[in-house]
Amino acid sequence: MVQYRFIELAKQGNSKSIATLLNGTLHPQGINAKVSAVNGWLHILLESEELPERSYIVDIVRHQLIELAPESIKRVKLLIKRYRDDYAIWGQEFDLTLNSSSCLTWPNFDDNQQYRFDSKPKINTIKNRSWNHLKISKITLGIVVVILFMAVVVFISKMLVKRSPQTINSFTTYPQLLLSEENLI
Repeated sequence: MVQYRFIELAKQGNSKSIATLLNGTLHPQGINAKVSAVNGWLHILLESEELPERSYIVDIVRHQLIELAPESIKRVKLLIKRYRDDYAIWGQEFDLTLNSSSCLTWPNFDDNQQYRFDSKPKINTIKNRSWNHLKISKITLGIVVVILFMAVVVFISKMLVKRSPQTINSFTTYPQLLLSEENLI
């Protein structure tokens, strides 16, 4: 009864149930699936130590989803990346209602570039925000360091002045010398 309910949830488009079904097939091959469903799209991120054969993995995922036929899902975006990589190496999207697919290949997966999967990449936006936050943090840290340095310099100079008050008074000026010489005569 529990398994039947679980499959029913997956057929309704429940992303956790779909992820569990995919992981049941993919985990033995060292692949982990993360799934989210948004506005009729099923976003799947596959992660593994090494990249699996692309056509093989797409066939497995596509076959399972077509067999499952989730009601609220019309289109699938599939990304795959290695655990050590920050970004997806390649992506594929396909319709569950049609027998068509479009493939996006990113050949230079060792570059430190952000690879886009769709025309409005959420990952790129997140990366840009993170990058901007990092820049702002570095600038703020630099300003704080400069202010602290200036405060230390002022503190040290005040401490030096405080320690030797005679130093300031011991310097005699030229008019003072003249006055003292006049008193001598």
